[in-house]
Amino acid sequence: MEEYLKAVIEQIRCKNVRPYVERELRDHLEDQINDNIASGMDKDEAVRATVKDMGDPIETGIALDRVHRPSIAWGMIALVFVISIVAALIHFAIASGAEGSVYNQSSKTMIMFGAGFLVMLAIYFVDYTHVARFSKLIALCLIGLCIYARMFGTYINGAQLWVRAFFIDINVEAVMMLYVPVFAGILYKYRNGSATSNKRHSAVFDFIKILFWMIVPVFFVMQMPALVTALMMLISMLTLLTIATSKGWFKVSKPIAITSIWGVFVGLPVIGSVVMFFGNGLADYQKARIVAFFTGSGEANYLTNVLRNVAASCRLYGSNGVDASITIPEYNSAYVLSYISITYGLIAGIFIACALAALIAIVFGISLKQKNQLGMLMGCGCGMVLLVTTFINIFQNLGWFPPSRTFLPLMSSGGSYIIVTYILIGIVLSIYKYKSIYPKHVSVDYRLL
Repeated sequence: MEEYLKAVIEQIRCKNVRPYVERELRDHLEDQINDNIASGMDKDEAVRATVKDMGDPIETGIALDRVHRPSIAWGMIALVFVISIVAALIHFAIASGAEGSVYNQSSKTMIMFGAGFLVMLAIYFVDYTHVARFSKLIALCLIGLCIYARMFGTYINGAQLWVRAFFIDINVEAVMMLYVPVFAGILYKYRNGSATSNKRHSAVFDFIKILFWMIVPVFFVMQMPALVTALMMLISMLTLLTIATSKGWFKVSKPIAITSIWGVFVGLPVIGSVVMFFGNGLADYQKARIVAFFTGSGEANYLTNVLRNVAASCRLYGSNGVDASITIPEYNSAYVLSYISITYGLIAGIFIACALAALIAIVFGISLKQKNQLGMLMGCGCGMVLLVTTFINIFQNLGWFPPSRTFLPLMSSGGSYIIVTYILIGIVLSIYKYKSIYPKHVSVDYRLL
């Protein structure tokens, strides 16, 4: 039997899948051998009969090799390539008619799209299970980077967002978005509770530790301050925790756990905000800003009104005659969608939004169809980052969300945001690569905390 297994496994070129195929094949052979013995054969005869029934090992191995081979999501790569080309052309047009910081940003952005695409392809060749294996270590590094930025980072517009490494300026707010798929790996490590105890109180303690890994990075991102990014991280990680809990990964009551985490981290803050607004918890100017946003009045709501007017005045196609560089700030970054709609018409803006929606749908489609549960959750984490950031940015450009630091994936300028976006897409490509290789669960043993 051992010689048969060796001959079969040698035909499978993907080394990652060999242990799983060997284990599955061995279990099948042993079950058949036991059945033969139960039917009256001696052990040697049962082994020979089982191996004979399995057929030629070379042909069996070749057939298994055809099934268990790496896959490439060509459609997703093509869509990302098209969006990247369109975005590069848009920033080329912006740079052609701009000067100063906008010219520099958009000129560098065209280069960053090319660099980001190469990074995406490089991440494709990285086994995504390594992220889960070292998830806690990576998470600690990201939290440490956030703390370092808070203490020694460079101030830009009143926020400590940047750190310099080897003459490269890194936007830590952007990098922290990578914490979401890393958190998926942490959740997977806590699957089925503690390895040392099956007691219920141990499972609850593990769940508390999971909440620790979720709360700490959100807290430090808020201190930068980067409230929108903290909100995005919180919603995304709560969604991942909900998915993992609903699948029974943790030995806790599903309804109680899911209701509690959403009630504590979303329900209570909303109720608290309402109480503060109608009570004495907010300063007068804070109340004035909130009222101005919802009523569309007051100087505090000036930019929101501009964005709403711009959205209403855009033509179906072609320019509406408004100079975006004068009317809208950050028209090559946070408000690039408004720039596109003003300059090229609503159809162009809708095309960009639909292309990103299609990309996000592909990400979730790949993730939710994964047999491997780690790949499913990590892919959903990448999808949630892209979904929430796109959702917030589009709503902000329409004047339906308060002005804040946001970006439109694959479209806004900003090297760190661009690279992070391509890394997220690269992780999803890696997950798709191994979709026919890894079984439902894989080992990610590497204990740190």
